[in-house]
Amino acid sequence: MDFQLTESQRSLQRLAHDFAEREIRPIAREQDKIADPQERFPWDVVEKGGEVGLRTLALPEEMGGAGADILTLCLVGEELAWGDLGIAVTFDQTWKISHLFERLTNEEQRARYLPAFLEDNRFHLAVGMTEPNAGSDNIIPYSSPDAGARTTAVRDGDDWVVNGMKHFISNGGIAKLYFVALRTDTSKGVSEGLTYFIATPDLPGFSIGRIHDKMGQRLSQNAELIFDDCRIPETNRVTPVGGAMEARKRFVRGSNIEAAATVLGTARAAYEDALEYGRNRVQGGKPIIEHQAVGFMLSDCFIEYEASRRLLHYAAWTAGQGGLYDPKMGFMTKVYVSEAAYRIATRALEVWGGMGYMTESPMEKYLRDATSFLHSDGTNQAMRIRTMPFL
Repeated sequence: MDFQLTESQRSLQRLAHDFAEREIRPIAREQDKIADPQERFPWDVVEKGGEVGLRTLALPEEMGGAGADILTLCLVGEELAWGDLGIAVTFDQTWKISHLFERLTNEEQRARYLPAFLEDNRFHLAVGMTEPNAGSDNIIPYSSPDAGARTTAVRDGDDWVVNGMKHFISNGGIAKLYFVALRTDTSKGVSEGLTYFIATPDLPGFSIGRIHDKMGQRLSQNAELIFDDCRIPETNRVTPVGGAMEARKRFVRGSNIEAAATVLGTARAAYEDALEYGRNRVQGGKPIIEHQAVGFMLSDCFIEYEASRRLLHYAAWTAGQGGLYDPKMGFMTKVYVSEAAYRIATRALEVWGGMGYMTESPMEKYLRDATSFLHSDGTNQAMRIRTMPFL
């Protein structure tokens, strides 16, 4: 076994860390406080990230990207989230959907969209699956005709007429290309009744609804996607009819692992700030880190961070090893790392004591951000069901 990173991985890790330190950390806390979700989105920083190559990191080199594997994306995602989780999630969503762009689209579709994606640093990607009445049903999946995504696509000549709404969509309202899972057969469950299509903001009948205002992860944008007799051309269909879930299973193997990497970056930032505070805050005649009660909390933060990181890196490595990868590894990693990150952020806030609860300290933001991944990218309860051995 070789646990060393390659020089290329170390270089990209340093690039991401320096970018987070220079561009993200100076603005993140103040930007987080902006009331309007649309005004809050940090376009200047996100564009700068695109200029240094972060946006196209997951695309293969032959398509104009950097060809980063899942482990490399995890390394970069952790560093960006060390700066701010929301900004990291913005890039990570585009990376994850880049895998679909690479593996599902045909040559004609890539010819239409790839040049603009490569050239425009405001061109991000998103996937539309979740709906007001369909979240975990899509993930487990509960394959009943009455469960799962209900936004319909009905064939009409050379088009599909789409009606319905998606919500909580990461990169919703900022993306310029969406892979949307639509119900093309309402007599079947999601495992056979969903089809992926490409939707772009210029399509008549497609609009962005409410921009969700979130407790944490506030520098990423989530929104409703509304389809009102929207006509999506047949040329925008990217899977066989009824083949969306099979394609998702085959081509999105790194999604949960990459998600876990971002929230781990938030946990690391919380731990580091708590460690620094513990060394400098004096009570009882000595720095509080020398009091066993505080020292134990910091030790637990360190233990859970290091254990999470090693699990994460192993899972990411297996995702690139063909037949070695087990999907349960991704589900398991997301559950363990997200819950460890939440515990780390909670303990880190406790180290700061009452000051940690004040908005003038960084700790409450870390806790708000870490909380998001108890459900983001799939609830942990749904992830647990997917890891059960009889499934």
